[in-house]
Amino acid sequence: MKLKHVYLTAVEPEELAGFYEALGLTIRFADRDKWIQFAGEKAALCVASPAESVSEPTRNAVLVFEVDDLELALDRARAQGAEVLGDIRDMGAHGRVAHLKDPQHNTIQLFQAAAM
Repeated sequence: MKLKHVYLTAVEPEELAGFYEALGLTIRFADRDKWIQFAGEKAALCVASPAESVSEPTRNAVLVFEVDDLELALDRARAQGAEVLGDIRDMGAHGRVAHLKDPQHNTIQLFQAAAM
């Protein structure tokens, strides 16, 4: 099985897409009031209006993004209105993680690999 797309539904898709664009994601396609798709190596992240959504909403998914600089990514997220949940967690040889909520309350985990 191959993951193709991750869909987030938002009443104001352009506003939520602006949050992810400010974090450093690149927009591949945009019909700003209906559908915004970000480029991804493995799967595309899409932000869609409720009328354009192709699936039922879920509340138990977590978006995981790998970042080069965890502190910088958290600062950018805070500046865009994200709610940081707890402290950075050190996972030893596996790296470090932090959790936050985007403006639509989707859970995000930022992951920074351990230095080699």
